[in-house]
Amino acid sequence: MDSVPSDDRAAEPIAFTYNPERISVIRALISEAYSAATSHHDIASTIFKEQGQEDSNIQAEIREVASTFYYRLHLERGPGSKPGATLEPLSETGTSYFWPRPIRGVGPEILKLWNELLSESIEPEIQGLLADLLFSARHPKPHIYARRAVEAYVAAQGGNFSQLDKSVMLVRAWSILRPLRLKDLEPSVEEAMMALTESTLRAEVSAPGVVLPILRCLLEGRLKEKRETKQAYIPAEAIDHLFSALDRYKADHLSMQLAYMARDCLSDKELIDLALRKAASNLLEAAEQATEGHSKTHWLQQAAKFARKFHLDDIQRECVRRLQAIDPSTFQWMTIRTASTIRPSDIESYLRIFDQPHLVDALIRFFDTPSPTGSRRENEKIAKHIIDNSLTHKIMGTATYGTHGLPQKSYGTDSEKLLYQINGIENVSLGMQGEILSAALDRMADTHVIPSTGDLAAWLVERYGSDPGLCTSLAESLLLYWGRDYLSCIQLAMPRVEAAVRSILLLLDEPIYRVEEDKSLGQFPGLGTMLPLLDKYGFDPDWSSFIRALLLTPGRNLRNLGAHGFLQDVDKQTAALVLRALSVVALLAPEETSKKACALRESLPFATGPTRTAFFDRVLLALSSRLNAILSARLVKP
Repeated sequence: MDSVPSDDRAAEPIAFTYNPERISVIRALISEAYSAATSHHDIASTIFKEQGQEDSNIQAEIREVASTFYYRLHLERGPGSKPGATLEPLSETGTSYFWPRPIRGVGPEILKLWNELLSESIEPEIQGLLADLLFSARHPKPHIYARRAVEAYVAAQGGNFSQLDKSVMLVRAWSILRPLRLKDLEPSVEEAMMALTESTLRAEVSAPGVVLPILRCLLEGRLKEKRETKQAYIPAEAIDHLFSALDRYKADHLSMQLAYMARDCLSDKELIDLALRKAASNLLEAAEQATEGHSKTHWLQQAAKFARKFHLDDIQRECVRRLQAIDPSTFQWMTIRTASTIRPSDIESYLRIFDQPHLVDALIRFFDTPSPTGSRRENEKIAKHIIDNSLTHKIMGTATYGTHGLPQKSYGTDSEKLLYQINGIENVSLGMQGEILSAALDRMADTHVIPSTGDLAAWLVERYGSDPGLCTSLAESLLLYWGRDYLSCIQLAMPRVEAAVRSILLLLDEPIYRVEEDKSLGQFPGLGTMLPLLDKYGFDPDWSSFIRALLLTPGRNLRNLGAHGFLQDVDKQTAALVLRALSVVALLAPEETSKKACALRESLPFATGPTRTAFFDRVLLALSSRLNAILSARLVKP
């Protein structure tokens, strides 16, 4: 790692004074350190070991000489990065006690040292760095130092530094000569780049970190004459190396980076298409070699996304075909279970609130239960705690798979990871609350005579003043549940959740209808679009989160799964949760004859009325929070 020992950074600095009589000693010190070094960093580390000198002036001298070799050549890597390399210290934000200092902040004593060392007969790797430092510091006549730096970096290709360091030195030489238009030096830099690239590509173990930065420079083409408008000439050998690299480096990020180079630099459409297809073929080849389902899925997804981006329609279709054909048995799924500390007696104590003399009284209690996903604010705190205390969550993305067995969505950014983690916590709550809600409904059916749909709907309208159509749907759904037809129950109830939200927004006079435009038909938006609009009017965020977690992505996505025929078997816990979702919005929507927008606005923040936090509900929320806290603690463990 490029770093100056922390003790040296923190120590009180001793002023360095240039002494020309010490140059020969310093020169010998550098030569000795260079003899066994493979990088500038090695030279600095060796020199720093001489810090034990008692003379404070010599200590300051050793510190400054060693710090000289802690400046580094830096280049950006990855798709979209610009070609070239910069010379910089390890930190641009350090204090005056931080070495090495920013180059423009170096004092005259250090500049004298660098200039005098450069005049000595020294190795090209050292000569290149010193000349580069003087050029970057804008020492008098910087163009002279620029030329010396370029020449020295080229000459250093015969030295003992690592291939990676040689590559970066050549890229730095290219970066210096381009803006200064040193055309007479361009052939020697290009020749050295070609030689290093070719030897690396032919090596038994080939390092892409050596080849790709050089290729990006070569594909920029040669310097043009001033006022010349035609595209810069790219040597044919550089294009050959590009395709050789595509044949050699088949990792997804390398193949795609090379393909982007071709797209950005080449003008021949056939060559660009060939490069893009080679990159896509590399991804398909990796998928073919993978035997585990997740690995195969990863490669095919990467290939499909890449092919779609560059309109390689035939390759995209092939990727999707192979993706659909993956054997489900090749996925190595792992199930994580956590034991609950909730005692059966705790649940039984809560369920007793539904032991009422009349069914309608039990239903009133059911409609007053809190959000099955708990507090959105508390869930977000737990999710942040999990991410902040888990290295895996910080550095790795996550992908979810749908009921159809295919990858559905990836979560890579910090905000996406937080959203995914919140959903995971909500899903745990849904599992537990679904058990309790279904037990409550079963208890009602075992205790009371079930009324007809008409009688139950009439009571709902009379009790809650709600829309008769929605109340009828809720009543029918309840009877389907009690008849143990859970699939029919949610098939009826789920679309009516969306209808209830739409009805509320229309009563609030919210303009939601999408008028016809071009080929798009005029229509109302879907639930995912309307819920945020309802939130704007103060709809309880706990309930809004519950509906999203149950019916939309990144939650269980029951709404779309049901609409597209993927729900074939539904358990009673899921049916109970859907009923709870319908009840909370259906009972908020007033009937047409009594609609009052002001009263509706006032009721939105209290979706289950003022009794929502009754004693037993607080007990249930506390138990849920306890379970979520246990889950978060276990997920944080490595």
